[in-house]
Amino acid sequence: MASDDYPIAAPGWASLDQACAIVHPDALPHQFTSATPYDLDSRNPLPAVCVWETRDGQWHYVTYGLSELFEKSSPQPDISGFGFELGLRLRREPGADRPPVWPLVLLQGIGHYVMSGHGELDSGHIVALDSPITGSSGVPTALEGVVCVPDPQVGKIDTVHGSVLFLLLVGLAADELAAMNDWDLARKVGLVNELAPDGVTDVGRRSWRTDPRRSATFRRYELKVLL
Repeated sequence: MASDDYPIAAPGWASLDQACAIVHPDALPHQFTSATPYDLDSRNPLPAVCVWETRDGQWHYVTYGLSELFEKSSPQPDISGFGFELGLRLRREPGADRPPVWPLVLLQGIGHYVMSGHGELDSGHIVALDSPITGSSGVPTALEGVVCVPDPQVGKIDTVHGSVLFLLLVGLAADELAAMNDWDLARKVGLVNELAPDGVTDVGRRSWRTDPRRSATFRRYELKVLL
């Protein structure tokens, strides 16, 4: 049913809004809508990406459109659309009042990949880009891909169209991608939970494999020595 907040009936969209509002109470998101939603000839097929400024100094990006926002059309009654939406968390620079643009490009690009039928994503899945995740933004980084982990704050929700898992993308360096490629999914998620428990992507970090404070943990996961 349509309302003042949703002039076109969008119960799935409202469910995503409600889930994020619980995590970010009283915060109004920056909303970046696409002029070409669901158009796979476009680089921006996701209807929207919303970005919240969190209380602990982060930007929290969330996609809208991989789940069913408006009406039920997928054949699986218990899963909404692809069953997930994508997210990204970044540190917010002091005084910054606008979120960086490059994550919007990244999320739209991976959304396009999913919607084009190249494969659904789940916890532990890796997307290797073979180029910086910051694209042509000019932001230097050694991170060239991402791993999917459940968002530690939003998690999974039920909507009128089925369940939606909020998958957080955490950036990985090229040597991490190569090392983790053959790991089982749970081991990948476990590593991220230890080394980046808040799920924040630090584009300025060095590889965990060469970081003196984190290399031992990475090596332990390589050797399958799980605590």
